[in-house]
Amino acid sequence: MKTTAENINDKELLERCSSGDNSGYSLLYHRYSKAVFNSIYRIVNDREDAEDILQEVFLKAFSEIKSLKNVESFGGWIKRIAINQSLNYLRKNKIYFTEIEDDKILDIEDDELEAKLAMESRVKELQNIIAGFPLQTRTIVNLFLFEEMPQEEIAKILNIPHGTVRSYYHRAKKKIFEKLNPKHHNERFA
Repeated sequence: MKTTAENINDKELLERCSSGDNSGYSLLYHRYSKAVFNSIYRIVNDREDAEDILQEVFLKAFSEIKSLKNVESFGGWIKRIAINQSLNYLRKNKIYFTEIEDDKILDIEDDELEAKLAMESRVKELQNIIAGFPLQTRTIVNLFLFEEMPQEEIAKILNIPHGTVRSYYHRAKKKIFEKLNPKHHNERFA
């Protein structure tokens, strides 16, 4: 029976890396690069910069791989490196957060396909709305919604008060709701 990359767990891939087997690095990269790229891109909102940061993230992770204490958490560990590298990129480019007062279809029935396409359309619409937000708002919304990072942790890594994160998020949520559900004027009376 041939072993496929999907059947090899992260622990075994990390052991390969430790023993000097380059296939471990390659398989880890292929397993995680898309998700890591998406996390980076949602923060920096530029494909070329995201690609550059992705390479930096994997170089940093692979050079520090021996410091990983829990091999089962490689995915979370590399995403954390990606988020930190992305935020460092923003800081290096003088983009700061300011405090304010008080973001394969297989054999699917037609109905399921329509529902899936409608949902994908709404998700794309949501992503487009978020992409149009100012950088600070977009970063907070992406970290909270897509990276599932608690607001307290977002505040800590961005070095801003928790109330500011909460305010940015609630304002963004209101704008998202307004854009996804525009108020219709009484069309029935037109």
